[in-house]
Amino acid sequence: MYPASAGRGAFRPSRPCRILLLAALPLEVRPLLRRVKATARRDLGLPAWEWQAGAAVAVLTGMGEVAARMAGETLVARCRPELMVSLGFGGALAPGLAAGDLVLGETFRRYNPDNRDLQAIPTPAFPRPLPLLCGTLRQAGLTAVPGSLVTTSRIIRKEGQGAPLTGLPHPVLDLETCALAEIAGARGLAFLSLRAITDASGEEIPEFLRIAGDRGAAVGVRAALGWLAADFRRLQDLLHLWGRSRRAARNLAGALTVLWPLLLEAGGELEGQPAQKG
Repeated sequence: MYPASAGRGAFRPSRPCRILLLAALPLEVRPLLRRVKATARRDLGLPAWEWQAGAAVAVLTGMGEVAARMAGETLVARCRPELMVSLGFGGALAPGLAAGDLVLGETFRRYNPDNRDLQAIPTPAFPRPLPLLCGTLRQAGLTAVPGSLVTTSRIIRKEGQGAPLTGLPHPVLDLETCALAEIAGARGLAFLSLRAITDASGEEIPEFLRIAGDRGAAVGVRAALGWLAADFRRLQDLLHLWGRSRRAARNLAGALTVLWPLLLEAGGELEGQPAQKG
């Protein structure tokens, strides 16, 4: 797992950056890194890239809240950003969101799928009002709405979850956001969470991904091939998800390209603001 190296000893402070972007998977940031012509950074103990003379740094944390929290706390201490951006894929829980649509986190909740406990966490300060950011994205031809980001401990089957999840405004499942939102709130950092939909409300993530997540295993080629070997008719499901993921990644890159001037202007304006109540 990526975060293993993040826990090895105390890191020395590194070069500061203005904006720290955190994602779990390479695919989530690959189109963005190509657009901005990012260069690799070797001093952070995790896969990392920078651009704009180091003003922006993107880092892969690995999947799940534990990995995100470990990496986020270390990176905030080392890079001392003014704004933290969490970005990646998400699954829609209710109708109204299609594959590739963008959801900007307005509220943040942690969900325990075992006992269906749903807990709100305090909302950090946003770098710019979300209606402004969503409006800017829509003017650029991207579908974007503010929504409710629901962080779970593992990939879950959405069918049958029901209320209270489906009653939230534009609810989206992910695995990392709450941990990063809590870090931003505790440090007084401006925070933006951006999720692109890979699976609409009536769609489920392929079974091998859920099983790997339940076992705490890395999701990779071997797991996918084993799942396919049991029934090659599953190839269609895998290709479907791959196509959706590539579209979602392109839209994440497009959204950040559009929002970049607004995010740079925000800079440290909200640094030190107290967290808002969720």
